[in-house]
Amino acid sequence: MNNKREVLKKFFAEIQSEQLINGTILIAKDNEILYKGAFGEAELDSKQKLKINSIFNLASVSKPITALGIMLLVQDNKLSLDDSIEKWLPDIPYKGITVRQLLNHTSGLPDYLELFEHHWDKSKIAVNQDLLQLLIKYKPDRLFQPNERMEYSNTGYVMLALIIEKVSGLSFGEYMKVNIFLPVGMENTEVFCQRLTDQTMDNYAYGYIFDVYKGKHVLPDEFPETNFVVYLDGIVGDGAIHSTVEDLYLLDRVLRNGTLIDETLLKEAYSPSSPRQAGYSDYGFGWILESEEKKGRAVWHSGGWPGYATYFKRYIDNDLVIIFLRNKEQDFDFEYSILQSIENILFDEPYEKPKVPEFQKAKILHPEILNRYVGEYQLEEHNELIAKVTMKEQRLFLELPKTMKLEMYATSDNEFFLRSLSVTINFTSDGSNHYLTINDGSDSQTAKRIESKIEKSNDTN
Repeated sequence: MNNKREVLKKFFAEIQSEQLINGTILIAKDNEILYKGAFGEAELDSKQKLKINSIFNLASVSKPITALGIMLLVQDNKLSLDDSIEKWLPDIPYKGITVRQLLNHTSGLPDYLELFEHHWDKSKIAVNQDLLQLLIKYKPDRLFQPNERMEYSNTGYVMLALIIEKVSGLSFGEYMKVNIFLPVGMENTEVFCQRLTDQTMDNYAYGYIFDVYKGKHVLPDEFPETNFVVYLDGIVGDGAIHSTVEDLYLLDRVLRNGTLIDETLLKEAYSPSSPRQAGYSDYGFGWILESEEKKGRAVWHSGGWPGYATYFKRYIDNDLVIIFLRNKEQDFDFEYSILQSIENILFDEPYEKPKVPEFQKAKILHPEILNRYVGEYQLEEHNELIAKVTMKEQRLFLELPKTMKLEMYATSDNEFFLRSLSVTINFTSDGSNHYLTINDGSDSQTAKRIESKIEKSNDTN
């Protein structure tokens, strides 16, 4: 144990000396903290330093906590896992979905980001009830029938927060505070909607994204691709819980000792749903599930929201926990390599100090050049899948099936990248045909532009 402490201390000393991360971390085993530390700044303008009790937006690490809120209602016999959600949300236009299916992402509910993008007044800040009303009014198609397969759903966890409010008679934030945060001792944890309430918070870690045009980190409110953080600020349940590494460790301890949720229900939370989708891990109630012979069973979740990346992994067979909260955008692969190195240290495997990649800067292209690429592209390996390239306000976007629209940034007249992802997009032509190639560093997919082109216009979206 002491050896691991020393190795971790050396690892993070090297990272700190090169200012490779901006966040807080806590690592513990067998009820002992092996390492905890804070690196970088909580606010860039004031140069205020992060502290171990700095409070971060947990993003999707909120999901296992929202799931605990539902499980407490089940434990108190106020709710059943197999209740139809129509019992609590009678006007929802999707019938036959259960609470259990919301928890394990087998509901088939459509994603809400596109719904708000097309049907919401961006001058207003939305709350959960607004999402329900949009679902009722526009009735976007289900992705699949309940329990047909598993597909990650933020919409499902927003509905869970609404159900908590309906069953308890409290706001989601108040319910979580009274039933989880205060009993566990999580004094620096709350459901927090900074822009909606216009409130401030002590020890708050502001989240920053990298502006590829200015070449520096800025608040996401200031950058067109990420300013949805403003009008979606009141959406809770799938995210919006704010906490610290120390508070999350307290939560890990009460889940370990069984003082919050009884063992039978917790065992069910750590069991996979029956359907699986290729490429996805098994999922329980708010937890991604893993099992390896050497490392045993682990339950974990990560989160991402403009400016924030979060990670909470609990090895339940080894009583080992890793908690990492970041508030300054880095390359995804780089963050993964840091976490992989930590895990390798803990399980006595070889590790390397990650090398931080440089951020790419973007160049501004004339709209006539951008307009060349607008259209629909049929993926060669999957003929039924169409990639759409659209342009709006002299900005170019890529939309793949069942994903949110992503802005493409130019490095040359025909090569683009996706901000914060290790993905490049190249446009080529052989004279009569036009192609789009997507490369993520390990794999590439090519698509051919088809005749049913999207109308080329600056107003196209």
